[in-house]
Amino acid sequence: MERPVFKPVGTPVEELDTPALVVDLDALEHNIEVLHGFFREADANVRPHVEAHRCPAIAHKQMAAGGTVGGISVTTVGEAEVFAQNGFADIFIASEIVTSAKINRLCALAKQVDVTVAVDNPRNVADLSDAAQRASVTLSAVVDVHTGMDLCGVEPGQPTVDLARAVSRASGLRFAGLMTYEGKILAEEAESAAEESRKWVQQVLDTREMVEKAGMPVDVVSAGGTHNYEMVGAMAGVTEVPAGSYPLMDYRYCQYRTEFTPAARVMSTVTSVPDRTTAITDSGQKAMGIDLGLPVVEDVPGVKLARMSAEHGILDLTGEGQKNVDLGDKVWLTPWDIANCVNVYDYIQVSRKGKLEAVWDIAARGHYR
Repeated sequence: MERPVFKPVGTPVEELDTPALVVDLDALEHNIEVLHGFFREADANVRPHVEAHRCPAIAHKQMAAGGTVGGISVTTVGEAEVFAQNGFADIFIASEIVTSAKINRLCALAKQVDVTVAVDNPRNVADLSDAAQRASVTLSAVVDVHTGMDLCGVEPGQPTVDLARAVSRASGLRFAGLMTYEGKILAEEAESAAEESRKWVQQVLDTREMVEKAGMPVDVVSAGGTHNYEMVGAMAGVTEVPAGSYPLMDYRYCQYRTEFTPAARVMSTVTSVPDRTTAITDSGQKAMGIDLGLPVVEDVPGVKLARMSAEHGILDLTGEGQKNVDLGDKVWLTPWDIANCVNVYDYIQVSRKGKLEAVWDIAARGHYR
C-alpha cells in the first residue's frame, strides 16, 4: 500500500503531490445523474458494477441516486467482503466461484448479507449446494448464459434450461434467474450498437421463456453495461443492467458515449525537459495501468504522450507544444481504461472547482480472490 501524503481539505489541487489520481466531483455527479436518471424512469434498474472503481464512497453515491435494484455487483468474493463491511447488503458476484476456499467464504458472507452468484457448470452447482447445506445458508444463483463475449457461460436455449433445473433442484440454492455479459459494444453509430446489443440479449430473453415454460420462475435477467445501458434497459424482460464504468469513465469510452465525461484523471509533474521537443513527467506505467492503451493529454495544446517507461511519461512537444510545457508544470493525463488505472492506487483525491474536498479509500483494490 502506498504511503498517503495528504493535504488539508481546501488545498488547491495543483498543490497535491504527484502522481495523483484525482476525481472531479462535479463530473462524477453528472455521470451518475445521466445514467440513473434514465433508470429512474425505466422498467429495468441499474445494479452498479463497482469493480471499475472499487470505492465504497462512490458506490454509496450511486445507490443514493435512485433507479437501482437496491444492490451492487462485484467480480470476486474479496470485493464482496469489502463492500459488505462498508454497508452493502445485496451483492451479486457476477463470476463463477469454484474453489472450496472461496465457496466457504461465500457461504460465510451469506450469513451477513444477501448474496447472488453466477454458475455455468453442474459440478459447481453441486459443490455450492453441499457447502450451503453445511453452512445452513441459502445462496441465490443465476445461470450465466454465453452470448457475445468468449468468456464464461452455458449456451442459450436448452443447455441453460437444464442447468437452471439443476439449480432449482439443489438444496441450499435458490434459482434466481439469468445473466449474460455480451462484451463492450462500442460503435460510432448508436443504431449499430443497439442492433448488436439486441441480437445477443434477445437470446437470453428467448431462453427465459423456455425456462419459465419448464416451470421455473425467472426473477432476474441481468444484461448490458455502460456501453448500451439505455438500449438494453429498454428491452422488455430485462430486469437489471450491471453498468460499471459510468461514474468515472475514461478516454476510450467517452469517444462513444459522449453524454458522459471523464471524471478521473492523473495529475503529473514535468520533471525534466531534456530538449525542445521532449518533456518527462513523473507518471509512468506504474501510475497509469496502460495495458489497454496510453493515457491522453487533453488540456495542453500541441502536447501528446509519446510513450511511457515504468516511472516516467515521455511527452512529445513538437510544434506549439514547445511553448506550453516547462519544468515543474502540471500535466493531466486522462486514462485510456479507467479500471486498470484505478487498480494501481489505494485512494482517490476528490476535488470540486479546483480544490481538494475529500480523500476516498479504494477499499477493494487488490481483493482479487
